[in-house]
Amino acid sequence: MRIAFVVNNYPPKTGGVETHVHSLARRLRSSGHEILVITLADVAGASSEDGIEVIRMREHLRVGDVLGFPSPGTTRRIARLLKERRIDAVSVHTRFFPMTWIGLRAGRRAGTAVVHTEHGSDHVVSPSALISMASRMVDRTLGRHVLRAADEVLGVSESVTAFVRRLSGREARVFYNAIDASPRPATSERFPRADRLVFVGRLVAGKGADVFVDLVAELAAENPGLESVMLGDGPDRAGIEERIRRAGLEARIAVRGRVSAEEVRRELRGAILVNPTTLAEGFQTTLLEALDVDGRVATYDVPGARLLREQGYPVMIAERRDLGALLEAVDAARNADAGDARLHGWYWEDRADEYVETLVRSVQGRSRMA
Repeated sequence: MRIAFVVNNYPPKTGGVETHVHSLARRLRSSGHEILVITLADVAGASSEDGIEVIRMREHLRVGDVLGFPSPGTTRRIARLLKERRIDAVSVHTRFFPMTWIGLRAGRRAGTAVVHTEHGSDHVVSPSALISMASRMVDRTLGRHVLRAADEVLGVSESVTAFVRRLSGREARVFYNAIDASPRPATSERFPRADRLVFVGRLVAGKGADVFVDLVAELAAENPGLESVMLGDGPDRAGIEERIRRAGLEARIAVRGRVSAEEVRRELRGAILVNPTTLAEGFQTTLLEALDVDGRVATYDVPGARLLREQGYPVMIAERRDLGALLEAVDAARNADAGDARLHGWYWEDRADEYVETLVRSVQGRSRMA
């Protein structure tokens, strides 16, 4: 098939949606499909990356290192590209991105099937009342329109499909997130590190970096061998580093900033991923990445966590979203055996064929409508 991903963000930009699209696109390309990515960037241009044609259009008015807007006339330009490349299906992601709306409109103009994948399990969570109000307004207008108008809607967890139903009345199909399998090390290199805690995520309000610092402060005095590391960057980094200094934890918490995916896996190997996010997560791949490298997870109750625990993986879920309950979950994780079982069914090699089936159904449905 000829598939076009129309997305706001794509690597080298980082984030959960970016990782999802990048991994899925590469897997589809390796399976013989022809992939085109149309995205936004500071500098426009075209390139071939991993055998995938990537067209970057000029981005304007970027907000919060996440949301940017294309130039006027982008819908018309993309529709022309879709026709010229004889694209079979358009893939768009997350309801509130401008390129999602544009991808839908361009696909309609080109007569192409559009499949939308939703990654959020609720309205955007923000300490700013203005942002919360604006995001809900976008959800109830443009977001709702995308969910209702796409040929098929997927959600990366049951929590996401429930949100889609509440917002739009649309029944979405669950399409779980996945990861690329990591090389399996020798048995002698696999070992649990019960005294190593890792935080992975953007340093923004609600992601839980502040809670992670407070948790380490609680554990440090009675655990002299405790190691901890924070992976990620963001607008709250200066405040987090000041919080670490005030707690006297400069020698106990290493703030590494943004690192490569390979480095994330190395830090997580055998360690405990601490995941105190209160944001409207869809399905965090960091949970899978930790389990894939013999790690354990201590988390608030987030989408996917209960399913993974039910499948027998060492995922400890805090009974409440507070520091005391998270400490209990971390204690349980420190005493748990990471085990030796590989993840089953959580890799892109398992998920890509399922995605193609969805695209084929959408194309056939669009053809019948025509």
